[in-house]
Parts: sequence; structure tokens; C-alpha cells
Amino acid sequence: MKLKIAIFLLAAVTFSCQMQLDELALSPNGNNGNSSAPGLSQNSNSGGIISNEVLIKFKSGIPESGKLTALKAISGTIQEQIITQEMKDEGDEGFYVVKTNINAIEAINRASGNSLIEIVEPNQLYTHQQTTTTPDDYFYGTGQLWGLNGTYGSNANVAWANNNTGRSTVYVGIVDEGVMYNHPDLVNNIWTNPNEIVDGIDNDRNGYIDDVRGWDFANNDASVYDGLSTNNVDAHGTHVSGTIGGLGNNSIGVVGMNWNVKIIPTKFLGIGGGSTSNAIKAIDYLTNLKKNKKINIVASNNSWGGGSYSKLLLAAIQRADKAGILFIAAAGNAGSNIDASPNYPASYISQNVIAVSAIDVNGLLTSWSNYGVKTVALGAPGDNIISTVPGPNGVGYAAYSGTSMATPHVTAAVALYAAKNYPTSTNQAASQVIKKAIINNTIATPSLSGKTSTGGRLNVGVVGFY
Repeated sequence: MKLKIAIFLLAAVTFSCQMQLDELALSPNGNNGNSSAPGLSQNSNSGGIISNEVLIKFKSGIPESGKLTALKAISGTIQEQIITQEMKDEGDEGFYVVKTNINAIEAINRASGNSLIEIVEPNQLYTHQQTTTTPDDYFYGTGQLWGLNGTYGSNANVAWANNNTGRSTVYVGIVDEGVMYNHPDLVNNIWTNPNEIVDGIDNDRNGYIDDVRGWDFANNDASVYDGLSTNNVDAHGTHVSGTIGGLGNNSIGVVGMNWNVKIIPTKFLGIGGGSTSNAIKAIDYLTNLKKNKKINIVASNNSWGGGSYSKLLLAAIQRADKAGILFIAAAGNAGSNIDASPNYPASYISQNVIAVSAIDVNGLLTSWSNYGVKTVALGAPGDNIISTVPGPNGVGYAAYSGTSMATPHVTAAVALYAAKNYPTSTNQAASQVIKKAIINNTIATPSLSGKTSTGGRLNVGVVGFY
């Protein structure tokens, strides 16, 4: 395939984009990771929580008077009750975002012994740490889109040559910043809600008014793109989207692994980062679309991470698993073994999670990529990856680096496999078939031996993906 590509690179800097959140140290406990355990404290690297705010889930059936008594003990007031449709479907009473007049850590330590409370956790703040972007003029044929057709790339060009360029009946969710939906390399692959119109009414009765392209959970509105051509707001979400579904053979810019796919933006990361509570709402939004609206969502892309264990966030990931949605997660950018020092959400144990490390153009595990032979499944291209970003007249491209950039290569591979094998419907069993195809077809790579469970890198250039 030959592409004539016109590129404008937004800035002269390289991003390292997996969102990092420093961890909280949790004392050992006997309640399956529930952060209600005594002795919660912040370590010297912490700071990634929302001050004076905690998440509380009461035990089932607790009366309002009991809840008020428990909140009084931590000088707490309810800011928001979160009970998504997915929680209602499972008979879950949801949880509360609680504002306290004391430090969040102290509030958690006080609440941990309360017999009325099932879970109390910090409302963690997920952000991304970035370095620079590198200007580039490039054509697909030069090999600069190496993650797709380079020596250590994903071999997407092989699948394309065998007539699999994706399908518009396959959907992926972007749990991230917003997405520039009118970027010319994305516009035809952005989801439009067929059951919603812009009229100030919740036409599809999913709890979100005018969610024609998804939802912004960071600002609680229907605008999934808040950036301008003069800034990089929502650039990260736009960049990962281009790797998954940049339009192919349209004579401009980049091409994603899937020329045809539908991308659903669910923005939970704002300028100041994103909270655990909003991440949960974003994940449940996608699960609800899959279950109740029969939209064939095969995966969510989660190029964010860090922080301590959240039982509430894990429950949302597990609800997605039941619906047949794979959860593709960035391993993180600290150069650490996350078997020893967990980095969430990549370190969650759920059968739908696929955690991804980053390799460079020479097939080497990057110095900054996290890894873990028990936790991380595989490596994928994540260094100097060119993709879509906002720019003048909507035409912008930039080279970013990070496990953020490796993750959408794997999400895209899930969609490509589904396009061939499950073009209209996936369930939990089918999602596991897709996951096995990703895992079993990796190419053994020396730098990943003993670093990932497969010891290999992503490969879609095999039968099954075409």
C-alpha cells in the first residue's frame, strides 16, 4: 500500500505517556486487598490521591441513620453517590464519594474499624508524565510507522495484504483523555450513538444526556473533546486512537492497525488527571453499552496507571469481563518489575486484563518500560510512535513514547482479530479466545525473555488475524 502523507507535527518535543500515579503503601491485611485495612499510610513517593476525599461502600442494607453516624466519625459529607446501571444489574448498592474535613489517609484509618463499612479507599488521581515530542516528516513506505510494518513491529501489513483491515462492526472504548473526533484521520471511525440525538433528552435512557459520541466523565458532559489547535488538551487520547483506528488509504497522515473500526471515547482524564471514581464510571459506561445496547465492544484501551489496589476499580474491570470486554493496560514507565511493586490497573488479576510493556525499533525493552514475568503478558511497539494529535485545522501528527503507545497496538490487535472471527458479537468465552490468540502468537524476543509471561512481542501477521 502506498500512502501520500501530509504531516504537521504539533510540537518539537517526545512524550512518555503512560499516566503515572505514585503508590500508597498498604499494610498486610486479611480482607483480599480491601484498603479498609488498618495502618494505611503514604510512602515518600505518594501524592496521587485527591486530598480530603475518600470512596466508601457500606455493607448491604445499612440504614441512612447508620451511614450518617459512620460519616460523622470521619467528619465526612457525601459529595456523590455512584451506582451505575451495571451495579444495579448485579444488585450492588454502589458507593459514595465522601468529602472529609480531615486528611484522606487519617479518614481511612478511622473508618477501617467501622463494622458498617465494607470498603473505604482513597479516590486516587491518575495522571500522565510526559517528556518531549520529536518533529518528523514521514511516509508509511519509509518504515517510520515501524510499529505496524517494521522489523520489530506488529506485522499488521501482513494482515492487510490478506484482506483484513478491520470492520466497522467492531468497537473499542478509549478510557483516557478525550478524542479529537473530527480529526480527518479519525472522523469516519468515531462512534455515533444511534439511539441518541442532541436535544437535551436522554433518548436511550442510559443516564447520559446527548451522549452522541461517548461521555466526558471528568467534566460530566457530552463533550468528548475539549482541546484547541494551540494546546495539547486531549492529545494523548487522540494519539492512542490513531494507532488503533487511523483511517487507511485516505492519502493523508497515518494509518492505524484497523482502517475500519468504531472508537468510543470515554474521557475521565482532565487537565489535572482523573479519579478512581470517574474511571469506574467510564468502564461501566462501556459495559452497559455492550450489555444493554448490544454494541460489539471487544476491548477498552487503558493507557494510564499507577497507585494502589482498588477493590472498587477491580470490580468494574470484572463486570467488563463478564460482558466479554478485554481490558488492555499499560505496564507503566518506571522501569520497574511490577511483579514485585504492583502498578495498577496493569497488575490487577482478572482474566480480561492484558498488560503491555514497550519495545523500541530494535526490539529492545525500553529502559523506562515496566515489566513482570507474572504480570505483563507481552511487549509491543511503544517508542517514537507517530499518530494523530490536534493541530491547525484539525490536522496534527506527533511522535510519542511510552507504554501508553504500546497498549493501543494490542487493543488494535484485539479489534483486528475480532474483525475476522467475531465481526458482530463477542461474549466472555469469545474474548478469551481472542486473548489466547494475542498471547499464543507472540514472537520470541530476547529482551522480553524473563520480563513478560510470553517472552515475546505482538504479532498479527499470522493465520487467525486474516
